[in-house]
Amino acid sequence: MVARQALKLGPRHAGKLVTVVIEDTHFRILHGEEEIAIKPRKDLTPVTRLYVRGKDTQPS
Repeated sequence: MVARQALKLGPRHAGKLVTVVIEDTHFRILHGEEEIAIKPRKDLTPVTRLYVRGKDTQPS
């Protein structure tokens, strides 16, 4: 989930570490230098807080 919006990429990309670029009207999902997907934003209000959760993102 990014900015309260679920982004589905499919089983082909399961387990990959991706980078999500938040732009004005859409999310750009990258794996390394490869662009995996572009998803439109449903809520266009500014993103003011970031909370990252997943493997190796939280202190033990």
